[in-house]
Amino acid sequence: MTANRMSLSAITKGRIQRPFKMALYGVEGIGKSTFAAAAPDPIFIAAEDGTAALDVARFPSPEHWGDVMDAITTLYQEQHEFKTLVLDSADWAESLANDAVAKENNVAGIEAIGYGKGHVFAGEKFMQLLRGFDALLHSGMNVIVVAHTTVKTFNDPEHEPYDRYMLKLSKQNGPRLTEWCDVLAFANYDTRTENVGNDKNPNIRAKSFNKRLIYTERRAAFDAKNRFGLPDRMPLDWPTFWGAYQDALNQ
Repeated sequence: MTANRMSLSAITKGRIQRPFKMALYGVEGIGKSTFAAAAPDPIFIAAEDGTAALDVARFPSPEHWGDVMDAITTLYQEQHEFKTLVLDSADWAESLANDAVAKENNVAGIEAIGYGKGHVFAGEKFMQLLRGFDALLHSGMNVIVVAHTTVKTFNDPEHEPYDRYMLKLSKQNGPRLTEWCDVLAFANYDTRTENVGNDKNPNIRAKSFNKRLIYTERRAAFDAKNRFGLPDRMPLDWPTFWGAYQDALNQ
């Protein structure tokens, strides 16, 4: 008789220690790649030139979707000392997936595939990417996904539409990445507004304090989340972030 895996003797309690999976997006030039480069023993799948000034290990820049998946397979199958995979960036990888779908269907772009099927096929490749990340997580590696941001109008059913920062991904893949990660962090400068006019003639100006911050809880202006009770905002600094993460795990 097959043993019952769901028996009472198999029940465990407490938090499960597992590798770390994070998605980090934010405004241009704020230091997303630099932040990820400070993670434990990282290796980059560097889709762009953002790591050129960083002293990090990296695969050759992928030219095709298969290159991205081959890099993940290499890390899964071969022995190495790397502890963190950094994909930089998710939106660049998504564009490679789109190109692959177009090539497979002999069309110029995925929009040329009727009935929205192009985006469905590209979404399947993106899910393949996330499954590859999960395989690395099960092998003991951390995964950090860097992404760019875009500003779009959000149609809130309870309020008037308003603009907010969003992942620069398709409407299918943005939610997939958000659901997959344990921490979705948004990076921005500490910016505040002030009225330099008067009541009759208001003149609102934004003032930046040049402080780089990451946010880990959702606000009207952006998406963010975490599953550990992290501070809702902190400096964009890996030691500070990692210390807060470790403290949260030990509570």
